[in-house]
This record gives sequence, structure tokens and C-alpha cells, in this order.
Amino acid sequence: MKKINKELRRLFLVLGLYSLADGIFYMFQELWMADNQLSIGTISIVFSLCSILSVSVIFLSSNFITKNKLKKFTCSLFLGKSITMFLLFLLNETGYNIPIKFLIMLDYVIDVELWISLYPLITLIKKDDKIYAMKDILYDAGYYFGVFLTGILLGKSIGGLNINYNFYIFIACILTFIPFLLLTKTNLEKYTQKEEKNKYTNQLNKIIKTIRKDKISKIYLLFVIFGEISYSCLIEMQVLLLADYFHFEASAISNMNIILGLASVIIGSLVISKLTFKNNYINIFLKYGVRFLLYTIAFFSNSKLCMLLAFVFIKLSSDAFLDIAHAPYINRYDSEEQLSFNNLKEMIEYIGTAVGVFLCGTILVYGLRYIFLVSSLFIALQIIFAFYALYLRNKESRLKYVK
Repeated sequence: MKKINKELRRLFLVLGLYSLADGIFYMFQELWMADNQLSIGTISIVFSLCSILSVSVIFLSSNFITKNKLKKFTCSLFLGKSITMFLLFLLNETGYNIPIKFLIMLDYVIDVELWISLYPLITLIKKDDKIYAMKDILYDAGYYFGVFLTGILLGKSIGGLNINYNFYIFIACILTFIPFLLLTKTNLEKYTQKEEKNKYTNQLNKIIKTIRKDKISKIYLLFVIFGEISYSCLIEMQVLLLADYFHFEASAISNMNIILGLASVIIGSLVISKLTFKNNYINIFLKYGVRFLLYTIAFFSNSKLCMLLAFVFIKLSSDAFLDIAHAPYINRYDSEEQLSFNNLKEMIEYIGTAVGVFLCGTILVYGLRYIFLVSSLFIALQIIFAFYALYLRNKESRLKYVK
């Protein structure tokens, strides 16, 4: 048990450094792109393409990456991401926007695959609903600590070196390379059994066939895509929205994200340990139902204060009830099936992201309030499928108990 705990702690350290690098890199990525002469419309298109490309890469990975290959695959992703960041660092203000857009999309795709791969690595050692939620909470804690660092250092100088958006890319590059070194030294091979050649071929098709007969998973995946569309409409380009529509300075956006992000981590931890209701319908409503009410109020009032309150609540509730909304549906699957199902879930999620970002860039010309209208429609669908999936899962649990 002591050795298992050591390796699990190593994976959590890898996750923490990875999230710290993401916080430093992604906090001002949109503004870095704007500084490199990319318009809001172009940025929204780039991010939409990022999500679409991610789906294709996840599809390929789902069919070829098995448990025995997962560690090597994840190591190669960390190395590839650090190289991509370094190239972006070199291309800053060169005017070479085509390679910049390509590298932004490449980094996005790699980052998606990294996030997908880390939980299956953890479940090689231990699988648990609360660990699934803690994975997100730990990521957010590291991410917002990275945001905190960017906020306090932005615009300052160390010696003759000016700390700007591009400097953060270089730091994130280094912080991404360290997990590569740590993971190569982590012994996960003993948790995987040698597999027969071609035993696990076409994993994605296999899990799709399984899901066709599983109503709970189908309803859960509908919950995922509608929720992601609603969320991405508002959050994926939040830095630009706060800067252009609320006229926040970069430092104010950074401080806001730090405070709300850390508060979200605290709330998520408290919810897991003490504040979860026995009735999961109440738990789901507290997260998604309140969002729906705030979105609706923001649209009808067209008040900047109400819109800002909606943004605040989204951030505060982001880490709450993950062990109820997502983990039970993923952990219904074991071993290779869980990896394949998680990949399929992420594919669907990034399709939702692409749709949400595209809708954001398209609808913004009519006004920010209409983003809230679209988000409220999609979150209403999300709530319906969340309740239905929970009903089916409760029914399944009762039948197992009777048996």
C-alpha cells in the first residue's frame, strides 16, 4: 500500500505541475493572440477548429492507445506540448500568423489528450468517484495559483527582462517539461497486464456498440454535450468578453479569476466532504438550475450586474458536485472500457465546445445578452437529461440491490 500511495502522489504532483503551467499559459492566451494581430472573430474560429481537431485526434487515440501504451503516450504528449509552447514563444510578434494559429491548435489538441489521459493513469492505481472530483479540484487549485502568479508579476521586470504575456509562455514550457521527466520515472507498468496482440483493436467502435444498449450512458452523453455548449458560449472566451464588454483591465481579470477560482476549489472541497445533500436531484439543481435562473434573468434584464453575477456563479460552482454529475457514469465502466468511454465522452464534449465557441463569436454581434439566451436554452436541456440520467441510475441501483 505504501508503494501505491507513493506512485499515486507522483501522479498528483504531475497533475499539479501540469495545471500550474496551464494557468500561466492560458490565462492571457487570448490577449497574447490579440497582440499578435488576431481579431476576436479569428480567435473564435481558431478555438472552434481546435475543438473539431481534438475530436479527430481523440478518435484516433481511442482506437490505438491501450493501458499498456498509456504512460508512454502521456509522456510524449508532455514533451510535444513543451516543444509547441517554445515555438510559440519564438514566434511572438514575428507576424507569422499562419504558423501561430497552427501551433495554437496543436497545443490545444495535445492539452485535450493530456487531460483525457491523466484520469485513466490514476485509475490504474485506484478508481473512486471522489478521486475523480478531487482530480478536477487539484487541477483548478494549480491552475488558479498559476493565474495568481501571472497577476502579481505582469508588467514587472526582473533585471532587464520584461514580464509580459510571452514570458509566461516560456515559463509554462518549462513547467510542462518537468512532468514529462517525473512521469518517465513513475513505475506504472506493474499495474497493467501484458495484452495479446490485436486484443484491443477498434476500441471506440466497441464502446459505441456497448453504449447503444445502455440507455443511461446515452442520456448522460446528451447531458454532456448540451451542458458543454451552454458553458462554452460564456466561458471559453471570457477574458475577451470581460475586457471588451465590461472594460476590465488585464490585472482586474486576473484578480477576479484568482479569487473566484480559489473560492471554487474551496467550495468544491467542502461540497465533497460535508455539503452534499442525500437527494441528488437537489444537488444537480443547486449547480445547474441556479445557473439557468441567472442566465434567464441576465437576458431579460440586460443588466451588466446580472450578467456579471452569472459569470461569478459559473466560476464558483464549477468544482461542485462533480462526484455526482460525472464520476458515477464514467466509473460504471471498468478497465479498457472506461478509457474508451472517457475518450468518447471527451470527443462529444469538445464537439459541444466547438459549437459553443462558434455560437459565441456569431451571436456577439447582436449583443452579450443573447449569449445568455442561447446558454439558458442549452442548459435547460442539460438539466432535463441530468435528471433523467439520475432517475435511470437510481433505478439501476435499486435493481442491483434487489438482486
